[in-house]
Amino acid sequence: MKVIAFTRVSSISQDEGLRQIQQIKKYCLQMGYELIEDRTISEIVSGVSDNRSGLDELSKLSKVDADLIIVSETSRLTRKNEDDYLDLLNIVRAVQKTGLDLHILGSSKTYKSDIKLTLIDVITLVIESDRNAREREQNKIRFATGKKSKLDRGGYIGHTMPYGYYNNSKGLGKIIKTDYFSINEDEAKIIRIMFDLIANQGYSVNKVAIYLNNVLGFKCSVVTTLNRIKSLVYTGTFNLMGKEINVPAIIDMETFLRAQANINVNHLYVSKGNKHYNMLKGIAKCPCGCSLYLKLNRTASVYNCLTKSFIIEKKCDNFGVNVEFLNKIVWNVTKKFINIDDFKAKTKEQKQLISMEIKSIERRKTALSADKSELNQNIENLVENIVTANKSIQPILNKKLSELVITATTIDKAIEKINIEATRTQNRLKDLVVDLLPSLVDNITDEEKHEIFRKYIYDVTYHSIDKNKGFVTICYKNKVEIIIMINNRPKQAYQLPLSFFFNPVDKIVIETKGSIPYEKKILYKIFSDSYDNSIGEEREMILALSETSKELTYDDVMAQYPIKEYLMAL
Repeated sequence: MKVIAFTRVSSISQDEGLRQIQQIKKYCLQMGYELIEDRTISEIVSGVSDNRSGLDELSKLSKVDADLIIVSETSRLTRKNEDDYLDLLNIVRAVQKTGLDLHILGSSKTYKSDIKLTLIDVITLVIESDRNAREREQNKIRFATGKKSKLDRGGYIGHTMPYGYYNNSKGLGKIIKTDYFSINEDEAKIIRIMFDLIANQGYSVNKVAIYLNNVLGFKCSVVTTLNRIKSLVYTGTFNLMGKEINVPAIIDMETFLRAQANINVNHLYVSKGNKHYNMLKGIAKCPCGCSLYLKLNRTASVYNCLTKSFIIEKKCDNFGVNVEFLNKIVWNVTKKFINIDDFKAKTKEQKQLISMEIKSIERRKTALSADKSELNQNIENLVENIVTANKSIQPILNKKLSELVITATTIDKAIEKINIEATRTQNRLKDLVVDLLPSLVDNITDEEKHEIFRKYIYDVTYHSIDKNKGFVTICYKNKVEIIIMINNRPKQAYQLPLSFFFNPVDKIVIETKGSIPYEKKILYKIFSDSYDNSIGEEREMILALSETSKELTYDDVMAQYPIKEYLMAL
């Protein structure tokens, strides 16, 4: 009988996978089975992960490949928690469909491909799934308790050391060191420069990152720079597992607080490359009343209901929606609501910030010029001393003169760079003219879009019908409600006319062709004190106002209306 082994470990550092293979080899030897070692399916992934390439490979096997799949224990197949107790059962059924038998070493149980699972089998698999999930939670608790105990004794628990420090307990075996944090002086110099530029020289975080990259040749992104500027560890306090550890300070608290104050009034610290920034934070809502949170996936990020992230008795059945897709829809609609005065104000703000930057550059240039003047005077004095000095001390004075000349050359280069920086900054100021304002609508950052959303939008709600389609309602603070029908495959959005109104309870729209008072145009808003909660009464009111009113499902609108005219250009 030909056998293929299946193994899984949670991390690459575990030797558990080797132990599983040895167990399977020993069993095959005892039974006289032929283990096809080069076809072994191995996974390095958590047992609760949804991305299981090994299981996918397992489901593609057939009788041509082997006769039997062997796994050391059911926990190697899955450790899904109480929400997915049927996961183990479904995996066993998937293996049976391949035509191969499945043998579990731990329970000595074989599931034949040609024999349907009995009720006892189903119950056993559900119980096994529960046991595996509980065992995982116990392991997590034991692991965390062990780390906490070692941390309480002052030991190093394998955490990543912050930039600027190194672990001096490595190589000491089991010796416990309470002062394993040591300053890495090369890295600490960079940290001190970063804080000095922001706290004392008026730099923005963005400018600090540019300075580190262009002047010092040190690669550091704006996000990394900001995170380090905000980290208390450099003042001597490191927080680990809820415990504060005293570590050597790289900067004093006064410098740290001054840096925080400066970045709080400097809007240029915002990262321009944060692709996971949540533009709809605090705005995107779920029909159940919870907020939508940004869930990061490998392929695409999704807005999901908060109930799917936290331990709540009843999970929301509303499906998620692609983040980039929803952001584009909301921005496309919202651009129509932007007041040009906002951009005039934004331009004025930018001019003020750039003017402050220019003054900072001028101060730096003045300081360097003063240093250069003082240095030139010192060089002149030293030259006179060399002429009149004894030959015995002239070599010493000549060496000192060489050092001063090198310093003067360095200052000249610094002044030249500042002049280039000043010219570029002046050009940026000239570019901020009123004629360019319309272009700012398309060129602003995600953070700036968020500010616009917060100003104009009351909420954005996604009402899913199934995994691929649903309604998006955007309610603006001026009491205009926009309804968009979306389809995820392919990604298409249809903006319905203002004559349509939405019923979130039944997930249908109402088209009215009669006259409706302005103050009654907001319907079915059940999650805000600002709106009437009497859904049934509002529906009757709308239907009574217009004899031609009718209720329509998503599919009704797609079939009966000129849907191509509603298609949005995203």
